[in-house]
Amino acid sequence: MLTVRNRLLLAKVEGTYGEDSSPSVADNAIECSTVRLNFIADLLSRDNLRSNISPVAPVVGKRYVEASFTCELKGSGTKGTAPRIGDLLQACAFSEVESAGSSVVYQPCSTGKSSVTMYVYDLDSASAVLHKITGAIGDVKLKASAGQYATLEFSMRGNYSTVADVSLPGSPTFETTVPPIVESAQFTINSVSTLVVQEVNLSMDNVIAERDDINSANGLKGFEVTGREPKGSFNPEAVLVATYNFWSDWVASSQRALSMVIGSASGNKITVTAPKVVVESIADGDRNGILTRDIPFRLGQNAGNDEIVLTLE
Repeated sequence: MLTVRNRLLLAKVEGTYGEDSSPSVADNAIECSTVRLNFIADLLSRDNLRSNISPVAPVVGKRYVEASFTCELKGSGTKGTAPRIGDLLQACAFSEVESAGSSVVYQPCSTGKSSVTMYVYDLDSASAVLHKITGAIGDVKLKASAGQYATLEFSMRGNYSTVADVSLPGSPTFETTVPPIVESAQFTINSVSTLVVQEVNLSMDNVIAERDDINSANGLKGFEVTGREPKGSFNPEAVLVATYNFWSDWVASSQRALSMVIGSASGNKITVTAPKVVVESIADGDRNGILTRDIPFRLGQNAGNDEIVLTLE
């Protein structure tokens, strides 16, 4: 019997798209919540004329795999050294720039995008089922709630490979850093730092295109991020217009800078910045009897490929 929690995820950036990068338990094990796999195919009907109206059995055509899971947002523990979630961020159309002893910076990219190979093991006492997914790319959402650790929710798509029973992969080595709690986050919007905010959400909303290919297995060359529509939301307690006028920002489509800091320890501090936030709508909310404003927003570029930047220090 296999259980939901006895699952192991490995992920490693590919040197060439779709070519197995052979992630290892020693270097590429990713801590995450339950991994959900969904095997998807075009089911081809065969609606030919015949002497009766009974259906002919369909045939599975183009096929691929979706994987979804949530990871803790944390650094490697060493300034300038990328955390393992960095490989997954790169597969969501982020660039990764390491500055030794200083920082690792992730921001959206439009060219030179990366993919990952993912191994998902269903572990038994003596053996395992291996799901191998190559050419995986995807989308990511950041959630930061007060008093909790921040998370990254990944939704990935990749090429299907034959599922097989294999030997146990060995004991994984995970990063030892503990995710920082969302507190003393220095949240600001338009340089205003006095708002009482319970949660901030950011989503890249990547546009993922299938690359149909008659020469490739599964009828797919793979996937490509062809666009993005990043957005987010936050929910401050209601304040006087004199304190902050969200309505004037909304009416004028004012572009406001947003930032927050998660954590403070060296190698485990994450600064999130968005230079051009435009309020999409404003709705009343209720948090324990306190009037709040639910404010979704859109993210825009400043110089390009910078609508959201994660700086790990």
